[in-house]
Amino acid sequence: MRIGLFTECYEPTINGVVHSMRNTKRGLEAMGQEVFVFAPDYKEKNLREKNVIHCKSTPLPGKLGYHYIHPLKEEIKKLAAKMDIIHTHHPFTIGKYSSEIARANNIPLLFTHHTQYGQYTHYVPLLQQRTKNFLYGFLKNFCNKCDLIIAPSLGIKKIINGEYKTKTEIEVVENSIDIKNFRKKNDSSTPRIFSQLKPNYKIILYTGRVAKEKNIDFIIKAFKLAVVKYPEAYLLIVGGGPAIQPLQRLCVKLGLIGQVIFTDMVPYSQMKRFYNFADFFITASKTEVHPLVLLEAMAAGLPVIALDAIGTSDIVQPGHTGYIVRDDITEFSEKILYLLKNPTRLAIMSQNAAKEINYYSIPNMAKKMLGAYHKAKDLHQKKS
Repeated sequence: MRIGLFTECYEPTINGVVHSMRNTKRGLEAMGQEVFVFAPDYKEKNLREKNVIHCKSTPLPGKLGYHYIHPLKEEIKKLAAKMDIIHTHHPFTIGKYSSEIARANNIPLLFTHHTQYGQYTHYVPLLQQRTKNFLYGFLKNFCNKCDLIIAPSLGIKKIINGEYKTKTEIEVVENSIDIKNFRKKNDSSTPRIFSQLKPNYKIILYTGRVAKEKNIDFIIKAFKLAVVKYPEAYLLIVGGGPAIQPLQRLCVKLGLIGQVIFTDMVPYSQMKRFYNFADFFITASKTEVHPLVLLEAMAAGLPVIALDAIGTSDIVQPGHTGYIVRDDITEFSEKILYLLKNPTRLAIMSQNAAKEINYYSIPNMAKKMLGAYHKAKDLHQKKS
């Protein structure tokens, strides 16, 4: 089968959407499928990779790596028209072009709903509600054009059904992870930043973008309550983003200088070192769909404490691989303190996490995605 993946971000940009596509491509190719990626043109930063087609594009404001895709060249359209499946990962410019090609050439069209788009309207505060209303109308119309929607979690499937009331069928295909890359290894060198910590330290880890929608102020406040009773604990925040300085000021206000450590941006190739030396992982984000960082943490054998929210509650098995907590800072801090003070329970949950992550392997999810493609072809034929 010839499969075209269409996207508004790709390597060298590193984010969950890019990793999802990379793993899908890798898994499908291992099964003998031919996969093409139609991606933005990062010019001199483009990485050489088989069957990646760079389309003329302009970077969007900010440093997120997303691009506005210009109208596709004729030779790119002709190549796209030879696909058996057109699978877009964004509904905007590349979604428009890919849906037009699919319709013109009678090709099944799929869309993966990677993002809770409505949770990001705070970036346009004066028009927040109007923007959200527009987005839901736009997304409903786009979903209705597709033969099949891919939801990376059951939670986002419920949102698509509830908010858009789309007539298109939805198939859950979770994100995958290269498990071996994050397994704990004895030969991993300790990150230099750990040398400044107290003896017998415990590392609580957060990784990801440091931005308002990630709700990091919540975990800092919860950590403050826990560290009073367990001063050997440190909160390590690995990642960059616009909220670093406000969160550093919060740490000053709470008296957490030295106890909360910000690394800023870290090359993705180095991330596994931080997972390897952490004790457990925490997140309070409510804007996820199926967060890659939780999969990475579990692959490294880290239990997870998370808020009861879409994405996180689809992955964490309460009491088995971690804890899902109500939106309450005191309750969250109690779970942090419990794992800090109960090494036996922490070790059991670590083993459970390392076992349960096998479900999300690249081969497993590639099989599910291939099944979704066959389903989309059947649904498309019934429409024709």
